[in-house]
Amino acid sequence: MTKAYDRSKIQEALELLNAAAAEGQSDLQELIGDRYDSLKEFVGTLGGDMHRQVSGAYKAGKAKVRAAACEVDNHVHENPWAYIGGSAALGLLVGFLIARSKK
Repeated sequence: MTKAYDRSKIQEALELLNAAAAEGQSDLQELIGDRYDSLKEFVGTLGGDMHRQVSGAYKAGKAKVRAAACEVDNHVHENPWAYIGGSAALGLLVGFLIARSKK
């Protein structure tokens, strides 16, 4: 009889825990839903700010690259033979290193 008594008490305790868990689950889901909505709203505002910052950084970088390209273009037009000689020397050096590594 003690086993039946123990089983009935265990069954009652399990049913009580299941009921408490079901009640707590709905409260937990409501809490998580509220937090998710708040987080979603925060990320939405943060995303807009980040988009503007990234867009601004992209435009600034693009302007710097264009300015550097213009400057290099001007230098090459002012001293074309220096750049031709430098390119030839660099090409010879790279060719020498490649040929040496194959031996």
